[in-house]
Amino acid sequence: MRKIIIISLLLMNLLLVNSAFANSDIEYFPQNQPPSVIELAFLRELGQPILETMSAFGDNQLFEFGRIEKIERNRQNDYYDVSLKVIAFEGAHDQPFKLINITFRIPPGESAGKYKVISNKAVIAYKAKKITPEEVEKLSKFTN
Repeated sequence: MRKIIIISLLLMNLLLVNSAFANSDIEYFPQNQPPSVIELAFLRELGQPILETMSAFGDNQLFEFGRIEKIERNRQNDYYDVSLKVIAFEGAHDQPFKLINITFRIPPGESAGKYKVISNKAVIAYKAKKITPEEVEKLSKFTN
C-alpha cells in the first residue's frame, strides 16, 4: 500500500512539473516554401509597425520580402512574440540592402516599461545587418 501511495505521489509530481512547461506554444513557419495566406495577411497588418520600428532604430528605408519565422504564445501572461525578417532597401529597390530581424510582443502588457513600444507592440528584439544582392536573391527565393 505504501508503494502505491509513493508511486502515486511521484506521478502527480511529474504531472505538476510538466504543466509548468506547457505555458507556451511555439509555431515555426517554413522558410523553404511560399508563405501561407495567413502569414501574408499578418505581415500586411504589421507593415506600418515594421516601418515605424525600422525608423525608430535608425534604418530609414523601405522593405520587402517579409517572412514570419516563428510565433510564440505565452498562455500564462497572454501575449505573443512574433519573430520576423524583412529586407530593407533604398531608392528603387537598390542597395544598400539590410536584413532586418524584429521580434514584436503583442500586446506589450507589462513589458511596455522594459521595451520600446511602437503601434501598441513591444519591440523586444531588433537586429540589422548589411547583405549582398546575392544574399537578397537567396533570402527572397520563396517570397514571391
